[in-house]
Amino acid sequence: MIFAILVGSTAGEVSLINHQIESVLRLSPLSPVIVSTIILALAGMKAALVALFFQHLKAEPKALSSIVLLALLAIVPLLTLSFLQIPHTFH
Repeated sequence: MIFAILVGSTAGEVSLINHQIESVLRLSPLSPVIVSTIILALAGMKAALVALFFQHLKAEPKALSSIVLLALLAIVPLLTLSFLQIPHTFH
């Protein structure tokens, strides 16, 4: 089940990128911020699924899971600051 979700979300990412490339040719692309946000959310979901099920983090003690959760909470503001600068790089 988890593998099917991972394959499906990867197919969604590839489809989104292909749509973005095709829409550039028609001069109506999605905003780079929207595309980046969607791809980042899908990648985060896939990373969480891999960590929980394939790396068996789900069965580890709560202390270890808490450390991973704290690291993820520290990364989110940094990624947000990084993605806020995306529109400025395309001008």
